[in-house]
Amino acid sequence: MAFHIIAETSRNLYFKNLHKSIYTEGLNFDFIPMPGLGIRGGDALGICVPLKNVDDQVWIQLKPILKRLKFRFRCDVYDLYGGQKLGLFNIKSFKRNLLTP
Repeated sequence: MAFHIIAETSRNLYFKNLHKSIYTEGLNFDFIPMPGLGIRGGDALGICVPLKNVDDQVWIQLKPILKRLKFRFRCDVYDLYGGQKLGLFNIKSFKRNLLTP
């Protein structure tokens, strides 16, 4: 079992550049590139957090990546557990869905 997040855009994400910007060694979750599966044929990126890894540390790792995907790469980011789109005012409920599945 896992907690899933999708970041999607109508543009090309240039996965090599994206990887350089968001990946660091020792992350407790995985990225799944999804070329052409975003909005109107753009790209998407899946994030899979195994439930055995869900804790405050994974949130500390994940939060800056979600912000970078949203603001730098202009992705719409969704929590697939709760079905909510990440916005400025729901970051706490996004975290709650992750930490209490």
